[in-house]
Amino acid sequence: MFLRVLVFYLVTMVFSGGLNALQSAAGPDPDLIQLAQFAPALGVGVMFLLFRRSTKVLARFTPAAEVAGRSAVIVGIVLAAMAGSIAIHALAGHSWWSGGLPFPLWAMVLTMVVGAAGEELGWRAYLQPYLQTRFSVLRSSLIVGLLWGFWHIGGFEYGLVYMGLFVVMAIGLSVVMGAVLQSARGANLAVATAAHAAVNLCMFALFDEENGDKFAMAALATVWVVAAVITHYAYRRPRTSTSAEAPALIG
Repeated sequence: MFLRVLVFYLVTMVFSGGLNALQSAAGPDPDLIQLAQFAPALGVGVMFLLFRRSTKVLARFTPAAEVAGRSAVIVGIVLAAMAGSIAIHALAGHSWWSGGLPFPLWAMVLTMVVGAAGEELGWRAYLQPYLQTRFSVLRSSLIVGLLWGFWHIGGFEYGLVYMGLFVVMAIGLSVVMGAVLQSARGANLAVATAAHAAVNLCMFALFDEENGDKFAMAALATVWVVAAVITHYAYRRPRTSTSAEAPALIG
């Protein structure tokens, strides 16, 4: 297991570097979409080539009503967390308005969804269920969150404190998604994409954390840790004596 996780992570990092270089040379505007978001999906492609028979992806989109319901729940959690972050800014007297979106809303929604899907195909549709064949949902979510957070190595540009807060936020968000995905019945990609796109869109529209604002990042880290604790206990299932079954390929 460790070898496969390592291979996936290293391949994803290599693809990220290549896609970042391509974007620097040819575009598009990174405020619209970041090509590195597709690196985890490419990483899954490599895993299919190397371990074809045992590489599984949870990417069901049916039944539509259930997928929409789970997506609505997790987007609601995202909106509640963002409202909590705004409240922290207001109580501290810290400005939170980032000035709005740099592109039309329809374009941002489209690119946020596409980019989030590129990431979540790797993180929550492949890696999370793979880890859950051996570890609990919580432990798997913590591992995915840690790897996912440090994958955003651009955060080091703003210092170790900022990056540390970003990783904490990523872990908290990962725990929330892992908890909700327990009842998603294989719709990991759709539900996680909805959550991820909602988070990115809200952060772009509301906060200045992209510019290195440590207060904004601290507020986001705080609300996501709180959300993670609440969601984990709300969705926690009784322990069973049998190990989790390996996820099946769902298309």
